[in-house]
Amino acid sequence: MGALKLVNLTKKFLGFSLGPLNLKVDDGEILVMIGPTGSGKTTILNLIAGLLKPDRGSILISGIDISSLPLESRKIGYIFQNPSLFPHLNVFENIVFGLAKKSRTKDNCVEITGLLEDLGISKLTDRNLQGLSGGEMQKISLARMLVTKPKIMLMDEPLAHLDTPTKRKLRLELRRVLRRQGVPTIYVTHSEDDIFALADSVSILQNGIIEYTDKLESMLTYQNNPSPPYLSNLFGGGGNYLEGKVIKSKGGVSTFKIGSHLLDMLGDYPIGCKVGTLVRPEEIVLSRDMVKTSARNVIGAKVANIIHHNEEGIVDISLIIEERFHITSRITEESRTDLQIKEDDDVYAIFKASSPNVVREEYF
Repeated sequence: MGALKLVNLTKKFLGFSLGPLNLKVDDGEILVMIGPTGSGKTTILNLIAGLLKPDRGSILISGIDISSLPLESRKIGYIFQNPSLFPHLNVFENIVFGLAKKSRTKDNCVEITGLLEDLGISKLTDRNLQGLSGGEMQKISLARMLVTKPKIMLMDEPLAHLDTPTKRKLRLELRRVLRRQGVPTIYVTHSEDDIFALADSVSILQNGIIEYTDKLESMLTYQNNPSPPYLSNLFGGGGNYLEGKVIKSKGGVSTFKIGSHLLDMLGDYPIGCKVGTLVRPEEIVLSRDMVKTSARNVIGAKVANIIHHNEEGIVDISLIIEERFHITSRITEESRTDLQIKEDDDVYAIFKASSPNVVREEYF
C-alpha cells in the first residue's frame, strides 16, 4: 500500500471551479475532510475514484499516476451515505462479491473471518439483508470494500443517516478496523463528532480550495488553533487536547497517563483504552503555590507566553508541562496581576475531573 497524493488537481464546472488541489494522505492515515455544503468534497472523492476525470493535475498512488486509469483498475474502495448492497444475496455473498470465485469459500477466508469479527458481524453471514439495521448494512458495505484489499478508502458521510448510539459505536469500530487494515482513507463529513473520533488529520475545503490541512492534535490545541473561521466555529474556539492511555478506572473516575503525569476524568473507561480529551482553557485555574483543593488535577508548569486580550480584559497563559505537553489557561487580567504571573514563572495548573471532555476512544 502507498500514500495518496493529489498534485495540482483541477476540475471546472459551470459556475464552480475545484482546485488546484495539493494533498497527501500517508499509509494508514485517516484524513477527515470538512467544509460547507457545495465546497467540492464529494467531487474530490469522485475524481480519485475515477467517476470524474480531472481537467488538469495528477492523482498518485504509491507514486504511480492513476488519473487516466478506468474506475475498475484503480483498486479504490468507496463507501456512500446509503449502502449499495445486492438484495438478492445474503450477507456473506455480498461481502465476497468482488473477490475471485476461488477466494469466496468460507474455508479459504481466514482474513475475512477476522475482519467480520472486528466489525461484529461474523454471526450475520448467513442472514438475508431484510431486517438488518442501518449500522449493520454499513458494516457489510465496509467489509465488502476491505476484503478486496483496496489501495485507498473513500468514505462520503457513511454515518449520516444512522441514529446517535449506532454512530458512536460504529465510529469506534471504523477507526479500529481502518487502522488495523492500514488503508489510507479520506472521510468526508459535516459532523464534529466524526472528526474527533476518526481523524488523524483534518483538511478544510472552502469554495473548491483546500484552505488548511494539519494533524488533528495540532488543530485542537488551543494555542495553535488556526485562523479559518469555519474551523473556529466548528470547534467552538478551540481547547486543550490531551491524549493518553487509561491506567485505572474505579468508582466512576478513570485515570489516564500523558507523559509522566496522571490525570483524572469522570467516567468508567477500560484499562488500556486510549482517550483523547478536550479541556477548556477557562477551566484551568492557576496558582503560584501548591494548594489543597477539591480539583483532582494539579500539575506543575512553566509560563511560556502571555497573550493579552485588552478589549475583553482576559489573558491566555501558555504553559509548558513537558517538552511535548503544552496547555493554555484563560484567566482575567485582574487575576494575572494579583498572582503577579509573568513569563518563565513556575505555576500550578489546576482543573477538576469533570473538565476533560472525552472526544475520542480507541481500543486495541
